[in-house]
Amino acid sequence: MEHRPGRRRGIAAIVLLVLGAVILGGVTVAKAVNPPSRYTEGKAVGWTMTPTYTNGESIYLEPVAKGGLRRGDVVLASVPWSLQKTQMNRVVAVGGDRIQYKPSSKVAGQYRLVLNGTPLDEPYLEQWKNPSAVAFNVKVPKGYVFLMADNRMNSDGSQYANNGPVPADKVTAKVVAYPMAKLAVWGQLAGALVLLLGGVLAGVARRARGRAGRAAAAPAAAPAAGPAVIPAPAAAQPEPGEGGGEGAGEQAPVAAQPGPGDAQAPVGPGGRADVPS
Repeated sequence: MEHRPGRRRGIAAIVLLVLGAVILGGVTVAKAVNPPSRYTEGKAVGWTMTPTYTNGESIYLEPVAKGGLRRGDVVLASVPWSLQKTQMNRVVAVGGDRIQYKPSSKVAGQYRLVLNGTPLDEPYLEQWKNPSAVAFNVKVPKGYVFLMADNRMNSDGSQYANNGPVPADKVTAKVVAYPMAKLAVWGQLAGALVLLLGGVLAGVARRARGRAGRAAAAPAAAPAAGPAVIPAPAAAQPEPGEGGGEGAGEQAPVAAQPGPGDAQAPVGPGGRADVPS
């Protein structure tokens, strides 16, 4: 089969483009499928939970079982400090916990909340942000939860004295990570990346074909002229049958004839030349 420049890259580009389209199409169909009945889809409102959730981002809610709240849960609760019906917050402490914060002290070089005497690890906060704008020291009553948003410098919460802990029964739903939501995001990124790679390969293959076409259309260069080579004349060959040789086509030996200045040896009787010793 004749090899065409860029043929393999072109085939790979087509495969990648088709694969990327299939991935994006599959993700679109998957997002259109309703989540399980126990989940309720909603939208995050405002910027109080950034960087974890941004305004308008899809969220999935499920009912809260009695006593099912844990530290670190993101919940939707009816809180006294919000003008909205409900607000999204994070459960930082539960009934019986002591939660406190001193802006003047640092733990391992960072400002951190202290939960029951232990520095609280909060990886959901941006590292350069303080965990609270005010100092507090609260013992959470039984049946209550201590709520704070993730955007601590631009949000309200239980850390303020006029707010305080919230009754657990004011929590209306728990925000859960629906697996299909994360899968959809990664699927979209993967599909876009595959499409981009396919487009790049298609461009490379097209340029390779263009270069090959221009090379084929260019006139072939004339070969450089070299020095003429004149064959040497062949030695004269005797015709078959000439001369006194024994066989046909053989040349008879020719006796050398003495020149005028050459000395001649005396010839003795019987034709024998006497050569002086």
